[in-house]
Amino acid sequence: MNFRRWAVFAVALLAGCSPPTPDVVKSELIAADKAFSAMSAKEGAKAAFLYYITQDAKLLSDVRVGPDAVNATFRNLPSTALLTWEPAYVDASASGDLGYTWGRYRLSFPSAAKNGKPYLQTGTYVTIWKRQAGGGWKFVLDGGNPDGTR
Repeated sequence: MNFRRWAVFAVALLAGCSPPTPDVVKSELIAADKAFSAMSAKEGAKAAFLYYITQDAKLLSDVRVGPDAVNATFRNLPSTALLTWEPAYVDASASGDLGYTWGRYRLSFPSAAKNGKPYLQTGTYVTIWKRQAGGGWKFVLDGGNPDGTR
């Protein structure tokens, strides 16, 4: 192979190894967060959290880590509960392997009492994401802060 072919090959190879741009990473994080919320709406919060959590992740609502924390946190949540959220902000590390999203969440479910008002809680959340070996994103820390319940 001549020098020109080697140079083109080397440039192409190096271009594939460069980290994604910050805008690309932020787009990936927003997409991951929205997919996480959509899965929560479709399959339930517990299923979504179990899918997107890393084994050593921390939920701020529980002392346990990973799937054990998810199971404990969602144990008493009614099967009719709907937990959704919408990211309002995203940022990422320069290396493109760590980032966070924050925004507003909404948790609701029908009242257990006959003709009772449905339960509704709203608040803010933050999720810290880590890029996985395959390129996808899973969260390593998640927490919410309610600002209204009725």
